Amino acid sequence: MRNWIIVLLIFIMPLALYAFFDAKAQNEMMCKVEGTSQVQNPKAKIIKFSSPMCSECKEASIEMEKALKDYKDSVLVEEINVVENVGKSVEYNKLAIKKFKVTLVPTTVFVNKSGKVVKRQEGVIKSDEIKEILDGIE
Repeated sequence: MRNWIIVLLIFIMPLALYAFFDAKAQNEMMCKVEGTSQVQNPKAKIIKFSSPMCSECKEASIEMEKALKDYKDSVLVEEINVVENVGKSVEYNKLAIKKFKVTLVPTTVFVNKSGKVVKRQEGVIKSDEIKEILDGIE
């Protein structure tokens, strides 16, 4: 009986430790995704989910560039490629996709300075509409 207890402890302890540290790492990563770090971001943020194979994503990038000419100093732009894991870590991209419930690309999420999502839109957004949203954030 004692041997069984020892064997169970040998298998259960590592699994329990793994689950604990994995949950802690996911929580820390989610905080980074949400922008709830200890230092608040002084700028509004645009998170753009796209794919290199998507023609609408290319059109959305062109519209975004047109709109952001006037907002370069006041807005951060983060682009997350949903197909390839470039830039941020794989876990960060997966958590961001899950958090913002991205099912279609392009999806654009506008976040204010305090980290609250102001607007989330799927599809191409025209530059004039982007400017209106950014004016409302600031």
